[in-house]
Amino acid sequence: MPNLRLWYLDHHFWRAECIRLCCFVGNVPLEDKRVGYDELYGSGMLTFGTFPALEVDGKPIAQTHAMAAFVGKLSGFYPTDPWLQAKVDEIFGGLTDATDLITGTMSIRDPNQKVQARQQMCQQGGRLTMLLSGIENVLAQNGSNGLSAGDSLTVADFALWRAVNWISCGTLDGIETSYISQSFPNLWKLHCNVEQLPQVQAWKKQNPRHYRK
Repeated sequence: MPNLRLWYLDHHFWRAECIRLCCFVGNVPLEDKRVGYDELYGSGMLTFGTFPALEVDGKPIAQTHAMAAFVGKLSGFYPTDPWLQAKVDEIFGGLTDATDLITGTMSIRDPNQKVQARQQMCQQGGRLTMLLSGIENVLAQNGSNGLSAGDSLTVADFALWRAVNWISCGTLDGIETSYISQSFPNLWKLHCNVEQLPQVQAWKKQNPRHYRK
């Protein structure tokens, strides 16, 4: 087993949290390096100047999907079947697009314009609705069984679980907390399935500053 160190802020954003959960639930040793911006940029691990980054035996892996696939294979949460691998990859691509769309609105300084932009993307035919509908469709293709790919838990499920929490928590002004639960039943079902896992509950109890409920 390689020596793993995850470089990120002390934050539970899905890009890092899916890596942490994968290792935690899969009993893969991981040094969870939660640092400030100066230490992050001085780590030598930010190949693209973005974070999180995964250090493997002193060498960096950047980009969320690459990190997730790597730890997924180590922990058993990445499929061995090529088709199911592609479906996991598809989920990460769609979720990244949706995330970039939302985070792109954070640069809008006027609060009213920011809310309006987010409300528009959440409308029927809006860009966020279109992207999340794609994820919803992938989950339907998998039999609406509350999982992303096949009949076993994957790293994509951990990523979606945390992303749904983020989108639905009420901190994103302009996006209703009921947006996903009312519009995307398969995505909400997956979120609820992962939420009730004992290992996930144990992780939340271990990190009470981020998971107070």
